[in-house]
Order: sequence, then structure tokens, then C-alpha cells
Amino acid sequence: MKETTMKAIEFAPPEVFTPTAAHLAILRAVADNQSCRIGQVVQTLYPGFSESLIRSSVRGLLSRGCLDGGKSSSEVVLRLTSRGRLLIQAPAAE
Repeated sequence: MKETTMKAIEFAPPEVFTPTAAHLAILRAVADNQSCRIGQVVQTLYPGFSESLIRSSVRGLLSRGCLDGGKSSSEVVLRLTSRGRLLIQAPAAE
């Protein structure tokens, strides 16, 4: 019979997500153009941010639940979630 040992449970405080300027610009672009594609967001924000930064920031926002990505025929369609709306409105509320 195999012995099992129990590992101690670690209670680490949750990481606080502080959005960057690129994150906020992406959320505003998606809010202005609901159901847009990643390529459209890149075209909108490209002069101010690099394409790789925009794409990686979109992936980060998708993984944190700030954006919702529905699958279309060829590309992911981005939609703003309630969590993403809160991030946009937070600086305005102060």
C-alpha cells in the first residue's frame, strides 16, 4: 500500500491586477466597437503601441476575464465583460 503525504495549504494573497495604458486603450477600443476582431483593435491602436504588445495584452485581458472572446468563422470576436467595464470606469470614479 502506498503512503500518501498531505501538503500544507498555502494561503497567498491574491494578485492585484493593475491595468497598463495598453490594457485600458484596448478596453476602450473594444467598448467603442463591440464585437470587433483582434486585427481591428491592432489597426486602431497600432500608431501608439506595437502589434506584439497589443496582441499579448489582449491575451492577458482574455485570461483575466476582462474581455470575452467568441469564435467566429476565422478569428476571435472580442466583447467587453462587466469586469472590463469596471476597469474603464475606475479612474473616472475617483
